[in-house]
Amino acid sequence: MNEPAFVSPALAVAGAITFVVGLIRRSRFLGVLGIVLALAGGGLFARRKIDQRSEKIDAAESTIRSELDELDPVARAQVLADIAKEQIQ
Repeated sequence: MNEPAFVSPALAVAGAITFVVGLIRRSRFLGVLGIVLALAGGGLFARRKIDQRSEKIDAAESTIRSELDELDPVARAQVLADIAKEQIQ
């Protein structure tokens, strides 16, 4: 997703405003449209955050793997064993 950062909040705000206008005018169409726009904005925002989180996880994994590759096999096994013990506790 390469949409600018302001698109998802703008879409959510536009949806909320449309929903309120729909309530004021008692328009079911505007109310539903507002809800759909707000949900779309929220969905785009969530997707962007999930993508950012995935990028951070991939970067951390790459760094950890490169650090482990620099160790000798015994040291690598000790580090992995310590990590496994910590995860179990």
